[in-house]
Amino acid sequence: MNNDEIGRKLDAIASILKLVNHEQLDAARQRIRGDKAYAAILDSTKDWTGAAKVQAAAAKKGSARSTTSKKIVELIELGLLEKQGGGKTIEYRSTGLI
Repeated sequence: MNNDEIGRKLDAIASILKLVNHEQLDAARQRIRGDKAYAAILDSTKDWTGAAKVQAAAAKKGSARSTTSKKIVELIELGLLEKQGGGKTIEYRSTGLI
């Protein structure tokens, strides 16, 4: 089995899991998107985005820097946000799950 076949099988498994769990995903989407700071973080990270820009997007919605930092960690733990880099080069990207 080559990498393309493995990729297609993994995509199919992911699709099946989304179908089976669509109600839970919808509920999570509504809960998370209902929070202005979470929504701003996810909306600002459709592509790899520097931490300062993500913080600024959440600040525009009234989120304090410490609150935004906690929410970023929560989104990473939930598998909704990816992180790369370190220090001044940290970037985030939404996984697109919700």
